[in-house]
Amino acid sequence: MKERVQVVCQSEPVVSVAGDDVILPCTLRNTVSTVNAVDEVVEWQRRDLRPKEVHFYRNRVDYNADQNPSYRGRTSLFKDEMKNGNISLKLRNVTVSDAGNYTCFFPTLKSPDRKDLVQLIVGAVSRPVISIVGFKGVVLQCESRGLIYNPEVTWLDSDGNILPAGPTEIQTDSEGLYTVRGEVTVQKTKNNTFTCRVNQHQINHTMETQIHVPDHMFPEPRQSCWSSWCLGGP
Repeated sequence: MKERVQVVCQSEPVVSVAGDDVILPCTLRNTVSTVNAVDEVVEWQRRDLRPKEVHFYRNRVDYNADQNPSYRGRTSLFKDEMKNGNISLKLRNVTVSDAGNYTCFFPTLKSPDRKDLVQLIVGAVSRPVISIVGFKGVVLQCESRGLIYNPEVTWLDSDGNILPAGPTEIQTDSEGLYTVRGEVTVQKTKNNTFTCRVNQHQINHTMETQIHVPDHMFPEPRQSCWSSWCLGGP
């Protein structure tokens, strides 16, 4: 390659949750346009690991014999798009241990521009858990942990209607991940099924859990009484 070519990766962190597939965006380009990378060498590495290799590509073929075992069968490049300079890495079924700095390395370039970094942030989001915490009426509590962004909790009835709920409690741990708790008081319905939905709008991530509350958990309606006689009694 006679022109000055550089590896350019996304400068903002890539944010994901455990179990998702992610793309670490990276392009091979010169000052004017992208550069065909089909017949070149592309290495993706995590230099804090041993072995450090995440994915290795050379002359249209993947060579992953020296790949770190934790990435086995989970990485790929976009080979149909490499002619347009796309050297992004796809990583499937991410785990919390995948979080870190990834280096896209182009060894045939002899300049500082031959590599760039992408940071991957992974949250271990727990599926919302619903519990019954009150018996003056039925109070449901929903909790989810390991959230990356400030979450929103929504309660729904079986028809998908949003229920009025109390304030949401949000805490952060030492790693900056969120735990969210929300409560709602529910009344008896035709099937007593309720849903807690937790949203992270910044990454379009939603998780939800349903609970069925048995009829006997709801307090019986009180009868109106006068003296020793109850209305509707014998």
